Amino acid sequence: MSMIEMKKGNFTLFGTMFLLIVLKGASGSGCTGSGLETMGYPFGGSPTSVGKTLDGLLAGSGYIAKSEMTSYTAPCCGYVREIDYFHENPGGNTKAQVWRLTSGTSYQLVGEIEIGGAGAQYYTVPSADRIRVQTGDVVGWYSASANVMSYKGDPAFDATIQQVFATAPSVNSIVNWGTATALSDRYYAIQYILDLNAVPVFTNLPTTKTTTNGDAVSTLLHTISVSDSDVADQGNLTITRTDMISYFSFDSVAHEVRIATTLSGAVGNHYLVFKVTDFCENTATSTLTITVTNVAPTIHNLPNSTSLSENTYVSTLLYKLSVTDPTDTVSCSLATTGTPFSVRQISGSTDYGIYSQTNPGFSYDTINSYTLSVDCTDGYASTTGTYTVYMLRNQAPVITNLPASTMVSTASTTGTVAYTVTATDAENDQLYFNMTCSPSPCPFTILNSGVIQVTESLQNHQTVGYDLSVSVYDGRSLVGPKTLTIDITDINGAVNINNLPLGSALTVPENTAIGNSVFQISITDSNVGDTHTYTMTSSPGSGLSFFGINSSSGLISTTGSVLNYEALSTRTFDLSVTVSDGTSTNTKILQIQVTNVNEAPSFSQTVYAISTNEAPSGTVLPDAGISVTDPDSGDTKAFSNDCGANTGLFTMSASTGRLTFASNYDYDLGTLPTTVTCIVTVTDSGGLTATSTLSININNINDNTPIFSPSSYTFFAGYYAAVQSVIGSVTASDGDLGTYGVSTYSLDQSSPYAAYFGIKSDTGDVYISSSVQPIGDGNSVTINAIATDSGGLSSTALITIKISQSTTSTTTTTTDRYRTFFEDGRNVAWFAVLCLSVAATAVVTLWIFCRMNKEGCPKIKICKRRRKIIRIKKVKRFLKPEIKREMPPIPRAAPKLLLPPPPPPPPRPLEPYKGFDFWKDEDFKKDVLN
Repeated sequence: MSMIEMKKGNFTLFGTMFLLIVLKGASGSGCTGSGLETMGYPFGGSPTSVGKTLDGLLAGSGYIAKSEMTSYTAPCCGYVREIDYFHENPGGNTKAQVWRLTSGTSYQLVGEIEIGGAGAQYYTVPSADRIRVQTGDVVGWYSASANVMSYKGDPAFDATIQQVFATAPSVNSIVNWGTATALSDRYYAIQYILDLNAVPVFTNLPTTKTTTNGDAVSTLLHTISVSDSDVADQGNLTITRTDMISYFSFDSVAHEVRIATTLSGAVGNHYLVFKVTDFCENTATSTLTITVTNVAPTIHNLPNSTSLSENTYVSTLLYKLSVTDPTDTVSCSLATTGTPFSVRQISGSTDYGIYSQTNPGFSYDTINSYTLSVDCTDGYASTTGTYTVYMLRNQAPVITNLPASTMVSTASTTGTVAYTVTATDAENDQLYFNMTCSPSPCPFTILNSGVIQVTESLQNHQTVGYDLSVSVYDGRSLVGPKTLTIDITDINGAVNINNLPLGSALTVPENTAIGNSVFQISITDSNVGDTHTYTMTSSPGSGLSFFGINSSSGLISTTGSVLNYEALSTRTFDLSVTVSDGTSTNTKILQIQVTNVNEAPSFSQTVYAISTNEAPSGTVLPDAGISVTDPDSGDTKAFSNDCGANTGLFTMSASTGRLTFASNYDYDLGTLPTTVTCIVTVTDSGGLTATSTLSININNINDNTPIFSPSSYTFFAGYYAAVQSVIGSVTASDGDLGTYGVSTYSLDQSSPYAAYFGIKSDTGDVYISSSVQPIGDGNSVTINAIATDSGGLSSTALITIKISQSTTSTTTTTTDRYRTFFEDGRNVAWFAVLCLSVAATAVVTLWIFCRMNKEGCPKIKICKRRRKIIRIKKVKRFLKPEIKREMPPIPRAAPKLLLPPPPPPPPRPLEPYKGFDFWKDEDFKKDVLN
């Protein structure tokens, strides 16, 4: 079926095919194979059946299908080769476009093709104008004058958007379609037919190229060429390497393969793999084989030859080889075996040399020439060269100045040249001298240069001369011996130390004073007039720090540092004493042994001090840190103390020096001191002592609690007592002396009645701090008094306070009264008038009864017990009115407190009737009137 027939066929069939195309396009590969690849409207039947045009023809309109409109999205990578569309208006042209999503709602215009004509159009795109499409690109178009692209309504598609441009978008420009108008329910009549994508090919691979490992870096080996039947892909193909071979480089632009590095070690085949990729990521691979061949090393200075004396005994470099190789490291060796020669690398160089061996055993008469074969290889190929060594016969050396004789003075020192033997050699061989001496041993030696030297001082020698037999050797011929006679002149008599060594070591006590004489050296010398000089060394050398010798007298004395037996790492010194008469010397050993002496201990401080608290017997006082040093290692120490009159207060540990209270130390007794000074003595095992002062400060501590005496109190407070009135005093005592024995007083504020009372902190006086009337007359309250000393210790005492009311007259009689009645002044006024009226009525009544009764007033009961009749309480209770609270209370003086009211006086005896004389009774008058 042709493409056109498919477009004019059944719409359902086309839709099914479209679905298959969409599924195929999801792979994202190039448009390859034989299937139909499209993007855009899936035509059903003729393009004329699409439907209507857009409402309102908008000039400068652009359209784009969103990427979710699958049918308008490129299913694969390829080229637009045909555009099928329905043009509604033949009067204008349209640009068919391809847009590519960049980010968000922004798309880039990939390419555009101008189309036109009226009605259904099938436009084949020329090869030069074809647009390359990637998977996911979407269809779009632009009409400069008005939109002429028809659409068909379909509710299933609503993702087309429209935007009006002031200026037509250009290819490669990016446009944000996020603000454009969304158009729904339509298929637009435009469809792109995508061309199948061809796979690129290599035109000159696979192939093989050959190079040598000596070729230079950057040498061009091959230029790769590729081709693609897709015209648009030609010139845009990408070639890459996938192998990891580092010997060669590839220029992805020029497609050139060159040598990247020196091909050392690269001999063999190398397989370079290349991949070509087109726009749609279709690929092809092929291989370039590079064969690297080896270039053998070159020896530039062989064959060659040299001459060598048969007297050669040490390993000698005969010849330096010049060998090169363009890339590889070369190693050379001697191919000839069984010869006293070798080929090895020259020390400190990369070059190789031909060497003779040590002690080669050359003999001209046996072998007079050697032909050596030298082989140099780079690991792949070898090069060989020859080297000839011609042997030279040896000539014996000649001693030119022996036999001979010479003289040497006894004043000669070590190294003095006694004579120089000379010799010649025709080959200038290295000459070696040796000699023997008679008598033996002798104080001479001969050097390889022929110089004969004195090997020791000749001052003490008594031999008058020596005969030296000298020979010379050139490595092959030994000449000699020839004689040299040496006479010794100025022989001197030897000096001798005659009082050393001793039978046993000389002992010197430690701490011997500096400059004290230790030992006198005694000598003998046959040369009476010689001047003698004394020197001394020591083993170990530290002995010279303690002993010295007088260079002219030989007296050894202590010097430098004082001897300390305990500090010495070695206590025995071997003093090597030497005496010289200027010509001869004599050395003897004096052994000195340092002996130990008992030394007194010492305190690290002259004064120590400790502070402690008073405490019971047996309490250990704090450590004073008493530190004693004794130069005598391991010496024992014993401590004692002398505190004067206070010594008995303490005991001291003899081993540690720690003090302990010998008895209870109670400062509050008032007899013990607060500071004691003691002299502490330490005694070592030898009886030597040292003293130091120990100051002891004993602190008074708060160890007694205040005690109230008595433990409880009862006070009386008047109901009308004034504020600040003292109602009593409490007292507490404390067994501590000083500040800890002073107590301060306070009241326990947890009591609900504490607010009414106060206490003076220093005296313990209890006083009223606010009116006690709210407590109520006749009530009792309790409060705890607290006594606290300066150290914070405290105790309490219970105080009971009774509230009472009483009125005191000028007489000793005290009558209770009711506060609620007389607090009102008006009650007092009318009650006084009432009392006067009652009294007057009573007097008149009594007078009438007495007058009427002939027996007189004593027969009247009221006259017999007048006090009971006229008791003021009965009158007051009978006449007590209702209290009116609105009146303020009459201020009264504060009643006397502390003491309870006095008891009533005893009743008076009845007196005989005196008529109306009872009016004269002051008590009666008072009772009545009051």
